[in-house]
Amino acid sequence: MLIDAHIHMWNRSMLPDEAVKNYMEPMLKFKEIYGDLMDFGLDEITPFVDYDVPISEPLDSLNANDLDYAVVLGTDFELVGEGKMSNEEYMEWLFGRCSVDDRFIPFISVDPNRGEEALRMIERLVKKYSPKGIKMYPATGYYPDESRLDPYWDLVEDLGLVVTTHTGMALSPLDEKYCHPCNLARVAEKHPDMKIIVAHLGGKFHKELFPLMDSYDNVYTDCSALQGWVFENKGMVDSRLSEVTKRYPRRVVFGTDFPLYDASTSTMQFIRIIKEGRWGNEKVKEDLLGNNMARVLGL
Repeated sequence: MLIDAHIHMWNRSMLPDEAVKNYMEPMLKFKEIYGDLMDFGLDEITPFVDYDVPISEPLDSLNANDLDYAVVLGTDFELVGEGKMSNEEYMEWLFGRCSVDDRFIPFISVDPNRGEEALRMIERLVKKYSPKGIKMYPATGYYPDESRLDPYWDLVEDLGLVVTTHTGMALSPLDEKYCHPCNLARVAEKHPDMKIIVAHLGGKFHKELFPLMDSYDNVYTDCSALQGWVFENKGMVDSRLSEVTKRYPRRVVFGTDFPLYDASTSTMQFIRIIKEGRWGNEKVKEDLLGNNMARVLGL
């Protein structure tokens, strides 16, 4: 079993203009100084080079890497700033796009800052699409453990949805202060039957991950974005996978954050690095690459 538990399919219309501007700012400043010395292929409406890949690219990735499934994580950005597509329109686009192949498993996303409307939206989306999970993005402006979110988490648990939540860095107008793994402790404690996947091994707040996973057996983590270390410090991949799988061999899942890193370290390269690494035995590697996520999703 081989499952990528963390990929994306974005649509420019659902991305807030301010967020796009902030992501582009370093590259646009470079262009101001150096002109056309290097062409990043960007303009004022392009957020990043690989943000909007044609459906053929994730399909090619499924086939080239013999992936059994890929979990497609949507993100509700509608309240962050002006966009050109509502969240429900984006969900319709996303689930329609994923319908071309049964190996895609799309998760819904609903910002809890919507209040009571968030509950109604979740119920509508679950009734319409029967998703297996929901993507959380606290950087839009909420701490997961706020008491005002209790009805939200109660509903997510009642519906049996798997939760994948972003942790780590975020750029303005998003705010990474909300993205600490430690903020999930109260949620995990109150909802022991709800499986929570902490993305990116906790990201820049990695040191908070182990205390959380030590305390709550329903907390998992994915290794997406770890391949970002390949060129700077390749040993970091083995080191991080070794330390986390030694402690929680059945609660670490494979993810890539596709398409964000594919230009520098493809899914195929990342899988090979994991398989050839000296960080665990074959059973642990097989569990990380697919068996653990299959169990989480009930596949």
